[in-house]
Amino acid sequence: MLWLKALHLIAMVCWFAGLFYLPRLYVYHTMSDDSASDERFKIMERKLFFGIMTPSMIATFVFGIWLLIDGAWQIYSHAIWLHVKLALLLILLIYHYFCWQRE
Repeated sequence: MLWLKALHLIAMVCWFAGLFYLPRLYVYHTMSDDSASDERFKIMERKLFFGIMTPSMIATFVFGIWLLIDGAWQIYSHAIWLHVKLALLLILLIYHYFCWQRE
């Protein structure tokens, strides 16, 4: 069970790192003047979004659902913090979608 939590946390940290860095790449992309930089930033944004952020998001969801199924739901289903966490997760999913729309 601990290795599952560790994988969940590692995937979440990778996803959040991408969520924080991608908007910064968008700013650099907007500030670029030449076409070579424009193409470079497009490649960097695409690789970050599709190569790191999206797989990390999927892994976070898979390991999180696995943790819930593995017994956490029976223990914490009445705890308000779990429902708040799931609602905030939905907001993160919407933010991830909007980052993709900017792509």
